[in-house]
Amino acid sequence: FLAPISSFYPGVAFQVSFGVWFGIVGAVAGGWVGPFIGIILTGTSAPIAAAVAVGDFFQSFIPMLAFRAGKFDPRLKSSKDWMGHIVFNVIIAQVVGATIGAGSLAAFGVFPWDVFPIAWLGWFVSNVVVVGVITTILFKVFSDYLMRTALYVEGYV
Repeated sequence: FLAPISSFYPGVAFQVSFGVWFGIVGAVAGGWVGPFIGIILTGTSAPIAAAVAVGDFFQSFIPMLAFRAGKFDPRLKSSKDWMGHIVFNVIIAQVVGATIGAGSLAAFGVFPWDVFPIAWLGWFVSNVVVVGVITTILFKVFSDYLMRTALYVEGYV
C-alpha cells in the first residue's frame, strides 16, 4: 500500500515537458506546485506532500537544466537531442525523483524501509515508460509550435 503515489503517473510527462519548455517557472509549477496540490488532494499531510513533491520537482528541474546546458532541442531533431532526452529526462531525472519520492514516503513512515526497493523500482520503471513514450510524443507534437510563441523560455527564466 503506497497511498500517495500511483503505480502509473502520467503527470510526470508534463513535469518534464514543462521544465524543458517553460524554464524554472515550468519546473516549479509543473514539478512542485502541481504535484504538491495533487498529493494533498489524496488526503496526505502537507509535510509528506511537500517532501514527495521535491522528488517531482527534480524530475522537472533536471531536464530543464540539462536541455539548456547541453543545448538540446526538445523537437528531438538530432541524435544528440535524443541522447539528451533519454539520458537526462528518461533515466537520470527519474532515478533522482524515485529516490527522493520513495525515500520521503519511507522516512515519514508511510511504508517501512524494507518496502523502499519495491516502491523505488515501481516509481522508476513506470516513470521511464511514461517519459519515454508520452513526453517524447509531447515534444514531437508541441515543441515546434511552443518554440515559436512567447510561452517558450529559451533561458532559465
